[in-house]
Amino acid sequence: MLVFISSTVNAAEHGRDHGVQASEGQSHGDHEEGGLIKLSQAQIKQAGIVTEALQMQAEMKTVTAPGTVAFNAYALADITTLVDAVVYGRHVRLGDQVKKGQKLVTLNSTALAQAEANYIKTHAEHTRSKQELARLKKLAQQKIVSQARLQQVKSTYQAMHANLAAARATLYSYGLSKADITSLLKQEVYGLLTLRAPHAGTVVADDFRIGQHLSAGTRLMQIVDESQVWVEVKIPETQLSQIHVGQTASVNPKGTKEHYQGAVINIHHQLDAITRTAGVRLNIHNIRDQLHPGMFVSAEIGTSSGQPSLLVSEHAVQRQGSELIVFVEEEAGHFERREVETGKASMGMVSILKGVKPGESVVVKGAFVLASELAKAGFEVHNH
Repeated sequence: MLVFISSTVNAAEHGRDHGVQASEGQSHGDHEEGGLIKLSQAQIKQAGIVTEALQMQAEMKTVTAPGTVAFNAYALADITTLVDAVVYGRHVRLGDQVKKGQKLVTLNSTALAQAEANYIKTHAEHTRSKQELARLKKLAQQKIVSQARLQQVKSTYQAMHANLAAARATLYSYGLSKADITSLLKQEVYGLLTLRAPHAGTVVADDFRIGQHLSAGTRLMQIVDESQVWVEVKIPETQLSQIHVGQTASVNPKGTKEHYQGAVINIHHQLDAITRTAGVRLNIHNIRDQLHPGMFVSAEIGTSSGQPSLLVSEHAVQRQGSELIVFVEEEAGHFERREVETGKASMGMVSILKGVKPGESVVVKGAFVLASELAKAGFEVHNH
């Protein structure tokens, strides 16, 4: 727990009513209404305290439904071998974070080695035919060789060019990149194919062994970018007309107070014949990688704007006994305890009905730390 060197707290009437004593080594407070905590800028930073000036905002009317987290399928990539091969080397493991282009696994393939050898041979033939064509063009200009001979060499060059393109296409189809193909002319070992990450993400599937023989089309890994996830919710038929693509959404994992924001991206076009619900897909920003496939969440979808209210994050409101409180920064580093009355919580926000005025700076992150300091000084805090 953060130790506040310069903090001073005055016990409130609430503390007197419950007969709470000052902490050991301290005298009783003056029992003035409210509590004051003074912090230095260093202490504020250490506690992660963030304040926000409250303004009147339109309350959001919402539709609430249970949901299940799933991978964003558009950010999920199968890492597959496109040629018969044997696993030669592993570069990452299950759960690893990878960057785009990072090595994942290296394969050894006889078919690939043959295709590479064919490419090198075809490349050499193409180079010779190109040089021969250039030489005969000069001679033809000097009338030293006939046009018929020049045309014959042109035909040979065109055939070699087509052969080279076909050989290159075969290598592309096996998974080699342009850089891989270019480097073949300088290599001494052939048949090795390194599969790389198509985008940044996490290795979420990894089912292969060194030395394992794989047929073309076998999936070795899955890479997914978890910065955004999907949440699949079921909306009753009676509420479906209120839901539209693009509406804001918020999800709250079971047993937590965290809310993750996103939007409606898809509404399924078929109702479940038994439950009379339609599937709605939300795209949610997965802050700090806390949402994982299979988790159950409570989802809220904003359908319309209501009356203007003084809204604040749910994290700003702390419970102290039977009271709800927030902390207002009266001046730099001075945080005052305020008892408040609140309205209904929605999408991670709650309306303040009494206790704080528009424009006042309220602690929206770190309020729990301040509430704990009050508790240590004599305020009995329950059920944060």
